[in-house]
Amino acid sequence: MIETDNSSKGMFQQRTKLEQRLIKKKKGEKEKSNVSVESSTSTTTSTLKVKRGNKFDDDDKIGDPPHSPSLERFSSTSKPRESILTTPQTDIGWGTFNYIAICYCMAGFSMMADTYTEKGRLVDFELFWWLVTNWQVFLVVSVGLAVWSFFNYFCTCLVVRNQIPNSLSIFLYVFWQFVCFSLSISYVMAHEMSPILSGGTGLQICVFSLKNHSYWHTNYFLAKGIKKAKADKSSPAIRKDLTPNIGFNHFLYFMIAPTLVFETQFLRTKSIRYSYILKESLAAFGAFFMFYVVLCKTGPIYKQIDTQPLIVLIVQLSLPSMSLWMLGFYGVFHCLLNIFAEVTRYADREFYQDWWNATTFDMWWRKWNRPVHKWMLRHVYRDSMHTVKLNKFGALFSTFLLSALLHEFVMIISFRFIRPILSTTMLLQIGLVNFTQLDILQKTRFGNVVMWITVFVGQPLVQLLYSTQYSALVWNNSQ
Repeated sequence: MIETDNSSKGMFQQRTKLEQRLIKKKKGEKEKSNVSVESSTSTTTSTLKVKRGNKFDDDDKIGDPPHSPSLERFSSTSKPRESILTTPQTDIGWGTFNYIAICYCMAGFSMMADTYTEKGRLVDFELFWWLVTNWQVFLVVSVGLAVWSFFNYFCTCLVVRNQIPNSLSIFLYVFWQFVCFSLSISYVMAHEMSPILSGGTGLQICVFSLKNHSYWHTNYFLAKGIKKAKADKSSPAIRKDLTPNIGFNHFLYFMIAPTLVFETQFLRTKSIRYSYILKESLAAFGAFFMFYVVLCKTGPIYKQIDTQPLIVLIVQLSLPSMSLWMLGFYGVFHCLLNIFAEVTRYADREFYQDWWNATTFDMWWRKWNRPVHKWMLRHVYRDSMHTVKLNKFGALFSTFLLSALLHEFVMIISFRFIRPILSTTMLLQIGLVNFTQLDILQKTRFGNVVMWITVFVGQPLVQLLYSTQYSALVWNNSQ
């Protein structure tokens, strides 16, 4: 009996080892082919199946050395992956996620009940009609910038095909950006709009500007790299993923895909999950509806600016302002961007990382807005060190400076005055980045607490400073 058990045990161990080898082999083949990424939930399994475009063959060795070392910064960084909150059990847990969602729902019901007892209706839409005044301006600017982008496309095609000199291409690109900002700003300023709608229009201007820069800049330097590699006989073989892609369909896809960084190849899913689009659409509606309900409740607090101490207003606005920020983040970065990604079958859904676990400010800036971070990393941080030969601190400062200027541009469009409040606070965070690198804060719970306290205090303070100036300069004059 013992011998039989031992032989059975030996056969079982051999079978187990064989199964483990087969599993490892299948896993290696799966990672090599990069066919699909599966994410399991507690009740269902959602599979994100990905395929590459027809431009590249399967045997392209993207990991090989580039034919020009300076082109390595243009290598593809996209991976097929879902957003963290699509499957929150892998990060914060379904229980925590559902608890937060239910708390927001109950808070919304409570505020709607208060509105009903005060005004006899659940939701007051008087503020809503003011927020969407002249909504057609946003549509006109978006369509105009989309049409104007074709000019940049044709100019890029000319320089890649060696039909115009590089100097003329740079001039045409600068001309495109000048027209983009000057005409858009003048058109928006000529119409009376709410700060939220004006800010949304300003963000749209920035999106088109960053997209067109990435398209021109990437193809421009890839074309120069091809010329340099062909002239140098000793250079490595030309990598196909580092060759310009000026295909018209590829340009159209890049302009509607939820990314700011141009790549010569985009990973795309094989199909569209319409149930996923419906789920995220309902979530977006709920997030923006709650955003409006909270915004209605914060209005009376802003009217007390002249009568209440600043510290009292900051305390009163700390929770509502963070709620507005969280709801706006979830509605835009998770819901809307994932809807666009699903419709366009864009495979890389990393629009954010777990910024709520950040313990340092540089970690927070890297994680909370991944599309802008990736754009800044390639076109400002790395490019400034390569072309201008800046050191790491100079590249970091230039990145923060451009980011601050873009944020301040949106604030100027939103509130119709120039007060460098947000840009100043962003530049001051360079010092906070060094401060949070202390061992007592880095990768510790205390560091995460410090980060959250700073956000809770900074958000209402910035909102109060802007709302005070807006009330004094714009709102009172329009009455």
